Amino acid sequence: MNRTIETLKNGIMAFWTMFTTIVYTLVIGVLIMATSLFSRTGKFPFRLGCAWSWLLMKTNRVRIQVIGLEKFAREKSYVFISNHSSNLDPPAVALAIPQTLRFIGKSSLAKIPIFGWAAKMARLIFIDRSNSAKSIETINKAVKDLKDGISAFFFAEGSRSIDGVLQSFKKGGFVLAIKANLPIIPITIIDSYRLLPKNAVRIRPGILKVIIGDPIETSGYTDKDRDLLLKKVRDVIEETIRKYSEPYSCVLNT
Repeated sequence: MNRTIETLKNGIMAFWTMFTTIVYTLVIGVLIMATSLFSRTGKFPFRLGCAWSWLLMKTNRVRIQVIGLEKFAREKSYVFISNHSSNLDPPAVALAIPQTLRFIGKSSLAKIPIFGWAAKMARLIFIDRSNSAKSIETINKAVKDLKDGISAFFFAEGSRSIDGVLQSFKKGGFVLAIKANLPIIPITIIDSYRLLPKNAVRIRPGILKVIIGDPIETSGYTDKDRDLLLKKVRDVIEETIRKYSEPYSCVLNT
């Protein structure tokens, strides 16, 4: 009997998550596409994207705890590089970091109706991983936009981790940081996979931590040094995961 009730409850909550997310995406996605036609910097469409993120988190009772905001200047540009274990990660960092962010994502995301179209018009950076030459061309174009507090955000693992364990890092964000001569700020996201695991539908209420690391300068690095830079950033994120991960669940009782 208890198992039946729990299954029914999970089904209702999964439906609630899907329904509200679709509604928010339809309404705000259309607004983003409309306003992007008149925004030269993409800042206002990004603010609308933050409104979408806030609604998503508020509706599903997810709280964000941010640590380390004092470590960067809001008027400067950076390349933020993060771990990735949940679809909650992008909206979480969009709300946690008070800058206009250019997320770097795989090109297939741009093909998602409404969401992908809005993201593309909001100037997110989509990279075709199957075409290195095209990816480099995209990165070269993106460098020009990264100024006056507009920063790039790169989920270095590429795909989401199932259990929060750090995977190998992709190099695109490091190439971008070196080309743009911008500092890298490691971002560590804690416990998002517990609230929305990979392939899950229901968002569970709870607390998600976003830890901002110290800036790492890229001046003096060349493309040949990207592996060294990658290791330095990955070591910081790996150590932060060990420091802040807790043995008990961050999921609230529901």
